[in-house]
Amino acid sequence: MIAPIDIKVNLDDPSRALSALGLTYHQGRHREIWFAEVLPVSADSPFPLLSNHVIIRIRSGDVDDLTVKLRPCRQGQLAEPWTHPFDTDAVSYRLGWDWSGTHRVLAASAVCGRPPGSLAAEMAVGTDPLSVLDPAQRQFVVTCTPVGVPIDHLRALGPISSTTWSDITIDRVEVDIERWTVGDVDLLELCEQIHPRDGESLAMFEARAAARQQALEHAIRSRGLHLADTEVKTERVLAGLSGA
Repeated sequence: MIAPIDIKVNLDDPSRALSALGLTYHQGRHREIWFAEVLPVSADSPFPLLSNHVIIRIRSGDVDDLTVKLRPCRQGQLAEPWTHPFDTDAVSYRLGWDWSGTHRVLAASAVCGRPPGSLAAEMAVGTDPLSVLDPAQRQFVVTCTPVGVPIDHLRALGPISSTTWSDITIDRVEVDIERWTVGDVDLLELCEQIHPRDGESLAMFEARAAARQQALEHAIRSRGLHLADTEVKTERVLAGLSGA
């Protein structure tokens, strides 16, 4: 199986970048995001889940969803049934590569939908995020992470304001754009997803993805915009939320 590739680019100065791309706040889709972390935390390990490459994201708005992601992960740590993508009535499970600059990591994600606005209501009353996970998502963490990764007594960090613009074309490159804002943190990410074609070898697929990455970066620079240093977006946001 050849997994799809998400080409991700972070931009400096989100307000200027959106203006250059002709996008406004009102054109976007607005939701709130929380990330689950272990409670209590210590100064030595402020984000135990993230340190063990586990991300639990809670997203609420016109569509709510819960995502449990291992990023980065190794193919060898994925046990059945988590070795290949699948869909059930409760869970959509996907494997894919994240490319950002020269960094290339594999990510595995189990996503569950929820009624619109329901997760924001749960977070507002202080619900432990563990209690709203689907049993399959808990199984995913327990089965595919090393023994000792803490998933009990979680707290929700947030909310983060998220605005997304979907299917935006920049010089024939189609991307999804997302802005996260909370406190002093203001991040803008562009993402183009590349899927393998029928009969395409891994080498051919990766060469095509690399060409698309160059095309996207060129389209950005041609507008006088600057690529931000590659950095883990989730870690920056959590640090901002916790004051770390």
